[in-house]
Amino acid sequence: MTLTDTKTTKAELRAAARAESARIQAAQQAQEARNQRLIWGGLGGLLAALIAVFLLVAQPWNNRNAVPNFTPVPMEQVANTPANTTPEGGFLVTAGGGTASTVDPNLPTIDVYFDYMCPACLLFETVNLENMREFADSGEANVVLHPVAILNRFTPRTQFSTRAVSAAGWVASQSPANFLRFHELMFNNQPNEAAGGDMSNARMAELAIEAGVPAGVAAGIEDGTAMNTYGEWAVSLTQRAVSDPALVGPSGFGTPTVMLDGARWDGDWSDPGALPAAIATAGAAVGD
Repeated sequence: MTLTDTKTTKAELRAAARAESARIQAAQQAQEARNQRLIWGGLGGLLAALIAVFLLVAQPWNNRNAVPNFTPVPMEQVANTPANTTPEGGFLVTAGGGTASTVDPNLPTIDVYFDYMCPACLLFETVNLENMREFADSGEANVVLHPVAILNRFTPRTQFSTRAVSAAGWVASQSPANFLRFHELMFNNQPNEAAGGDMSNARMAELAIEAGVPAGVAAGIEDGTAMNTYGEWAVSLTQRAVSDPALVGPSGFGTPTVMLDGARWDGDWSDPGALPAAIATAGAAVGD
């Protein structure tokens, strides 16, 4: 081996070493890049999983039960109004517990404004429901029920009050003969507002079936069709009620609000005899 060959061999070795070092460095860089991608990919997957868990906890209503938002509009602009409601948007209770749309002008009329979440309204119902049922059955007075949605603040994500009003409208339209029983069951199963209570669409549908509503009709409550159909009506009806000077008391609009022949009745509704006495007096006045 000559000196020239030796020098050439050393140069080649140095070149090969440099090439090997470059290869190793490139491989290390590539591995580090892969590791970074794996780390960020894992973090991204973890973040996506955390977001999914948050949405599952914070929004327990699936898409089928998603609660849309409605903007109040003048009542004449409401797209869908339930059948068997009065022009003012109330439910006239008929003999046997159904609902209709036309009051008898020859009878005194009691209008009751309430929210299905309202504990005071539950007390009013407990004291006076049988009285009102008797008024309707005997033809002694027109009984008109006006559900409103003023207590959605207790269920801001699911808007129980609006869904309940919409469900009442759905029953009135689709199964009017069972309206009063459904109304009664909604109060008998009222969520506890103080404890953050709520009621799902599925539970409302169960109550509708218990009231005698056909399962196919109740399904429209469970799957959100009732809310989608009558939600705009419910919020617009509520807006009109809270803006009506005739319904606003010294502390503003509240529930229950009772009207007798178009004027606020501020009698003691906790006394079971007070409302019948007022109706008797109003009936005598109508008869004169």
